[in-house]
Amino acid sequence: MVGTRNFLEIMNSYDKRPLLIYDGECEFCIKWATKFKTFSNHYVTYVPLQNIPLDYEYVSRSACLQSVHFININDRVSKGAEAIFQLFYFSNKAKLLFILYKWFPPFRFLSELIYRWIAKNRHLFS
Repeated sequence: MVGTRNFLEIMNSYDKRPLLIYDGECEFCIKWATKFKTFSNHYVTYVPLQNIPLDYEYVSRSACLQSVHFININDRVSKGAEAIFQLFYFSNKAKLLFILYKWFPPFRFLSELIYRWIAKNRHLFS
């Protein structure tokens, strides 16, 4: 499978870094992954879910179709708004957003609500 080979090549070419998995067939997702790459420098590895092996142990393809997933250096998986805020935190950008997400439940609730609405309607933004 070509996607699996590409995934293994990508993972072998990087040191142990956080991983952001996004839908590589979604124009909206690709646009934002590209923007995130510019500010995260080389702190995070980006992989389209289509390059993830079917038997990948951390996340399923169906879960990745629902939301972006972030796997940190300790192999902890987060998704949705939390994944985006983890990305910001590990990229040394907007760390306050992750702190608010983690310690202020109303911010967490509202962030996930907005994320789910955008994810459900992402085709409108492409």
